[in-house]
Amino acid sequence: MLTNGIKRELTWIVTIAWLMLFFAWITGFWLATLLAFIVFYMARQLWSMKRFEDWMDARKLNTHPPASGFWSELTYLVSKKQRALEKHADLNFYKSEQFKAASMLIPDAIVSLDQSNNIEWFNTVSKSLLGIRRQDKGSKIESVIRQPEFIQYLKKRDFSNALTVNSAYKMSRTYQMQIIPYFENHKLLVVRDITELYQLAQIRRDFIANASHELRTPLTVLRGYLEVMLDTPGEHQQNWRLPLEHMETQSHRMQSIIEDLLTLSTIESESITAEKELVDVPKKLKQLETDAQQLGGESHRFFFEIDETLKINGYPEPLKSVFMNLVSNAVRYSPDGGDIYVRWFANKKHVVFEVEDNGLGISQEHIPRLTERFYRVDKDRSRVTGGTGLGLAIVKHVLEKHNAYLQIKSVLGKGSTFRCEFPITLAQ
Repeated sequence: MLTNGIKRELTWIVTIAWLMLFFAWITGFWLATLLAFIVFYMARQLWSMKRFEDWMDARKLNTHPPASGFWSELTYLVSKKQRALEKHADLNFYKSEQFKAASMLIPDAIVSLDQSNNIEWFNTVSKSLLGIRRQDKGSKIESVIRQPEFIQYLKKRDFSNALTVNSAYKMSRTYQMQIIPYFENHKLLVVRDITELYQLAQIRRDFIANASHELRTPLTVLRGYLEVMLDTPGEHQQNWRLPLEHMETQSHRMQSIIEDLLTLSTIESESITAEKELVDVPKKLKQLETDAQQLGGESHRFFFEIDETLKINGYPEPLKSVFMNLVSNAVRYSPDGGDIYVRWFANKKHVVFEVEDNGLGISQEHIPRLTERFYRVDKDRSRVTGGTGLGLAIVKHVLEKHNAYLQIKSVLGKGSTFRCEFPITLAQ
């Protein structure tokens, strides 16, 4: 289909051609008339092209677009496209301004960085939280935030976890910093003031640690007297033997709770300050196999599938606590004669520690809360088996220290699988 502009251009050519032919027929100058037509047509096209260029050049004022022919149609199409682009640009500008206005009201500091970590823009809160000034735009973020931990965090380029530091601008405050990569190597630095939350968490950790330490001494005394009374023959043995045994069992359970509370408090307070080291996990699992056999006695069958060459960088004792907690849970919640599989292997993405049992299983509604402190699916059974309700909470926190995750799959009445996935980068 021909456009209106092309139709008008063809109409003009045909009309002029007929006039030229009529003139040539009257005068007899056919060649001269043909040359005149060609020169006139080319001059008209060049003149229309010049007017189109002047119209397209925004710097030249008082210019008008071609009003007829092909160039008129082209001018219309360009104008239509230009109006659409201007509308789109206005919409993008509006959205950009809307985003900037919203970012200014966010209570967290937000700083946009380019590929070279230069400051592109920042919101209002960044001025008070980080001390960034207007003249800092275009400067390196390291020259504004000179905290050594932050500079190291920036150089590592591993932004999967947030960084908690004391601000170099306000040393009495505690900030959480997170870098989020976006749009062609650009980055967003989000800084949140967590001083109050951090202090509350510290108070809670201190309370748990202090209370556990204070309870340990009187509990040790009580257990000592109970052991003496149970081991001392006399008339009291006939009437008080069973109550004393119950008291001793509960004192052992209380001792386990205190020990687990202290372990959890140690992990939560980030007291794992030593550098990661190469952990010989196969060796630790060999030791665990012996301990598991003693824990399960002859009532459980254990199957260890271990990659003997697979080691990881981590914290030895906390990892040992993870392995022991998961295996002991499998023993506690599996009936006599149950099978327990312990696996240690690597795939393309993760290093995996897995414990599978064919025990009681867990209902799906309980699984999201299993890592909460003192959360128990069956409280009565936990008391009988000696569970403290803290084992999986310890597992969760230790795994977080290794950037690892816990996955739980379970079918009620058929068994459970607890799977710890460590980053493959930790493998050696």
